[in-house]
Amino acid sequence: MTFKADPAVATMTTGLKQQEQPARRRVLLPYVVVVLAYAGLFSYWQVEPVPWDVHLAAVLLTATCLLPMARWYAGGRQGLPMFELICLSYALQFSVSIYTQPAQLTIMSSTVPLRWSTTFEVLLYVELGIVMMMAGYYLIRRSQVAQRIPKLDLPLIPAGRILYLWGALVGSGLLTMLSALNWEPLRSSSFNAIVRLMNSQFNIAIVLLAYGVYREGRSWTAHVALYAAVLYAFLVGLTTGMLENALMPLVLMLAVRWHATRKMPWVAILAGLVLFGVLNPAKSEYRRQVWYSGEEYGFNERLSVWGEAVEGEIQGSVEQGMWQEVIRETLARFDLVHRFVYVREMTPSYVPYYRGETYSYFLYAWIPRLIWPDKPSASAANQRIDVDYAFKYEWQDSTISIGQLPEAYANFGIIGIAGVMALQGLVFAVMDAVLNGKNSDGGRAIYLVIMAYFLNGIGSTSAVLFGALVQYILAAAVILRPFAASWRASDWLPSQPDLGAGSGHASSGMDS
Repeated sequence: MTFKADPAVATMTTGLKQQEQPARRRVLLPYVVVVLAYAGLFSYWQVEPVPWDVHLAAVLLTATCLLPMARWYAGGRQGLPMFELICLSYALQFSVSIYTQPAQLTIMSSTVPLRWSTTFEVLLYVELGIVMMMAGYYLIRRSQVAQRIPKLDLPLIPAGRILYLWGALVGSGLLTMLSALNWEPLRSSSFNAIVRLMNSQFNIAIVLLAYGVYREGRSWTAHVALYAAVLYAFLVGLTTGMLENALMPLVLMLAVRWHATRKMPWVAILAGLVLFGVLNPAKSEYRRQVWYSGEEYGFNERLSVWGEAVEGEIQGSVEQGMWQEVIRETLARFDLVHRFVYVREMTPSYVPYYRGETYSYFLYAWIPRLIWPDKPSASAANQRIDVDYAFKYEWQDSTISIGQLPEAYANFGIIGIAGVMALQGLVFAVMDAVLNGKNSDGGRAIYLVIMAYFLNGIGSTSAVLFGALVQYILAAAVILRPFAASWRASDWLPSQPDLGAGSGHASSGMDS
């Protein structure tokens, strides 16, 4: 069977490609300037002298990770550039850490020195992984698969949007509060997935509300509702002791603002970084009191503990003049490269290859816990790796996690890095094609909530992030469907050529 191209669509595509050429040239200069500035800055800002070959490898990695974002800007893409941001996250956690952290790793209060030769080797492995992930991603986005795959646009009707927002912000907001306070009826492992699904509706509501504020310019009441929801989610997230839970609503709001206005909210981003830098050192003291003391703390009491912990950290840093140390420890939170170096030096000399064992969760991830209450946890791979590599004792509850790239190497070596990362690129491309179309509404909100967790989630194991991905997308779509006009925007919008406004294709006009 042969397919004939529509002449109108072909003409429009040709015109768009011609328009992209000047845009690409305009983006090329800033791209080169950024890469050179990065190389120059970290030629001088180094916590310890970095060998020239390691420096060049780190700069090459950053240049590679910047390419998808440069391509997104050059092509005038309209979809959310979440894959592009994930690539930048790899640069932050595998390149920047070369300069901001010493070539060592602290394991069980002991300092383990790491070799620069292994560091150089690991940077090349990471470069291979990023290239393979990009290859898998663009292979799908530029193919017919991206055009023909079913879409989940979920265009919300006005009344349905209002009804969903009220239900999610009130109902899910209350459930999130009860979950954070470990309410007894919600502790059953059989209902964990359902509780997390319902809690995530609050974040989806924040995304939808933010698009209404920043793209549609809705009334001041919508502004108040958005900022109140983000503040509420931030405070509730703090009570869990997990900074990711607290800061994620802010990340979602800023991502929507950037996408809707095409203006980078630098002031808000810097404020968020300062907030993270203040909260991160106080996290350990909060967890010591609330998690491990055995006492029960209410909502207000938990916030008070945070306040006292933050005040103590700030006072101690000011009195001892340890701001540089605080900044270094904060940046250490994003250091994955030295964990990879350690894994490379341990594998397979001391720890044999797992040969896929840490991916075994994918064989039964699709089975609901309501049917199999004792199903192994997705984080079981994290726990095993942490013990095998001596990050912790078997009886400890804390999780270190080596990250998805080192996990791929720990299973299959270099072949594992290439295969696993290419597969991840394929998955990201399919998600982008399904949820991030030019007329996507509820689907894009689901997409942003999912992909935002990958920005930090690259430091976790694959099973934790990908294990329940399909189930979550389908469940979230089913929840939104009663409030939408249809599954696909094309089912009720006037017929128009869809040139794929996601991250991988050019489009004309702004998303609706």
